[in-house]
Amino acid sequence: MATWTEEDAYLIAERAHEWAMQGAHEEAAILLTGLVAAVPHYPYARRALAAIYLQNDHPAQALATLDASPVLSQDSDARQLRLEALLALGRRQEAEREFALLRPGLDPAQLQRLYWRFENATKEAT
Repeated sequence: MATWTEEDAYLIAERAHEWAMQGAHEEAAILLTGLVAAVPHYPYARRALAAIYLQNDHPAQALATLDASPVLSQDSDARQLRLEALLALGRRQEAEREFALLRPGLDPAQLQRLYWRFENATKEAT
């Protein structure tokens, strides 16, 4: 099996990012899925893949992708995406627990974004 360098992973992730920015989400997801399989410890790939799943209304896939991360507990950005997936799945109590753990390390912009996510989830639930 080939060994992937950080540069290899970066180049693939960069291409996936370009495709996603052009609206080619399916193609980007294919690249990122392969990258996650080849380099499971590369956190950007999981976050990017989860973000694409969330954008395309597949929160369960986003959550599964993030929960499989070997470094989830140390990745605040991934945990924020996880919180968003939980809200999209209607799992508010779990999202609130995740938010309580994340809150001390978030900057004001991140806090505001997540407050809006909670607010939006509340409106959608009613």
